[in-house]
Amino acid sequence: MTPRLATRLAASTVGGAMLVALAIANAAGYRFGVSDQAFYLPSILYAGDHALYPRDATLLQAQGRLMVSDELTAWVVAHTGVSIEAIFLAGHLASLALLFTAVWLLARRFAASRWTAAAACLAVTLRHRITETGANTFEGYYHPRGLAFACGALGAAAMARDRVGTAWGLVALATVLHPTTGVWWAVWLVAATFVVRPRWRRQVAAATMASAALAGAVLLFTSMGARLRVMDAAWILPFASKDYVFPNAWPLDAWVANLILPVVVVAVWRWRVREGRAAPWEAGMAAGVVVLTATFLLSLPFIASHVALAVQLQTSRVFWVIDLCAVVSLTWALGEARWRTPAADVPSRTRAWRPAALAALLFAVSTARGIYIMEVQHPERRFVQVALANTDWVRVGRWLATRSPVGSYVLADPDHDWKFGHSVRLTAQRDVLVEGVKDAAVSLYDRDVATRVQARLEAVGDFASMDAPRARALAQQFDLDLLVIDRDLPLPEVHRDGRFRVYRLQ
Repeated sequence: MTPRLATRLAASTVGGAMLVALAIANAAGYRFGVSDQAFYLPSILYAGDHALYPRDATLLQAQGRLMVSDELTAWVVAHTGVSIEAIFLAGHLASLALLFTAVWLLARRFAASRWTAAAACLAVTLRHRITETGANTFEGYYHPRGLAFACGALGAAAMARDRVGTAWGLVALATVLHPTTGVWWAVWLVAATFVVRPRWRRQVAAATMASAALAGAVLLFTSMGARLRVMDAAWILPFASKDYVFPNAWPLDAWVANLILPVVVVAVWRWRVREGRAAPWEAGMAAGVVVLTATFLLSLPFIASHVALAVQLQTSRVFWVIDLCAVVSLTWALGEARWRTPAADVPSRTRAWRPAALAALLFAVSTARGIYIMEVQHPERRFVQVALANTDWVRVGRWLATRSPVGSYVLADPDHDWKFGHSVRLTAQRDVLVEGVKDAAVSLYDRDVATRVQARLEAVGDFASMDAPRARALAQQFDLDLLVIDRDLPLPEVHRDGRFRVYRLQ
């Protein structure tokens, strides 16, 4: 290895580690077993042991049957002996590393200066929610959609280097990991390939039509056809309050925030064309963004009509892809684009320092924001929480996992996941009557699940006023075995840890 190569490798390693650390800080730390993992982890546990969750298996499979990543993860755990905590941490670090690699490679195709590419990576560390959608630019925990998005972004970087086969392979992998993330990268890549490779247009058009025909056949002649029906009020009720589900009801500011993104991408591309800097692949990127935007707009009448498939596809997530393209484009515009002053009239030293100054500014902003989030907003969190925290809530769950029968049915606060940090399905590996936030989200994919979740939410009512007679009545109605609650009740107590009590209901 030459000294120059060794220096570059060391710089890349240090720079990548710094970007990952900044991303974790801006996401309020890495945590295990939180948010969407409250559903994803039990799906993995169920894939590895079908004896678990005898009552909740139908709910877990409502979304789980659409993905293979939970079965793959369960297989790895079973055949390697590696803990699921270690796999998830490695998956999260890999997702972030691949994302920043993709951004660097994309930005280097845009930028003359490495500082501009560094600035683009630093801009990506500033985690944010894609307005009124169900996606953040990245998460503070591992989920296959984050890895899928990073693979799709690497596919875009491969496309920028005219490696079309590699691009399609990476996007195919993204689609396997998380179909409703990978599909939008696939749409982007179809448009980009059509524009960048004129000689392939006939083949691309034929492949697109064949894929559409295959999808149509699957919808018409298999059980997937049920997804073409219209959602009724009973189906919609559990998730009606989720703003990302029905973008046709967005407020004006959400429309402006999202639709400005494709405008930025196309405007910067046209700017580069006028300056004579645009490479052929950039037309493909702009075309992909335009097609994604058009796909979203065309889906709105079907979403407004509550066609199940249109709602379940969550087409607003196209703006996650568009946002990344906009960040890279805007970083170049701020770091290197010629403004009103002709380049010849601007001292070369000034032009050279602009990208470095932008990178320094973004580094300072990302660092300050990360420190503020970790030290002020969430001082209770560790920077990296590899496993479940040792809290009284988690200890109660572990007691249930070891001391109660596998088929035990638990009643707990429907909001316990976000109130106490983790789901009973994860900490105790037991069925729970209802978990308000996550069960409502899964209701999107199955009407029977939706009506079940709504019926249970209505039956439980205000958990803060739960008393012994109501708990016994719920136990009689739903065949519940145990109640976990944070106050004393005149019921047979079987365990206590901190502020939580476990009562026998049967």
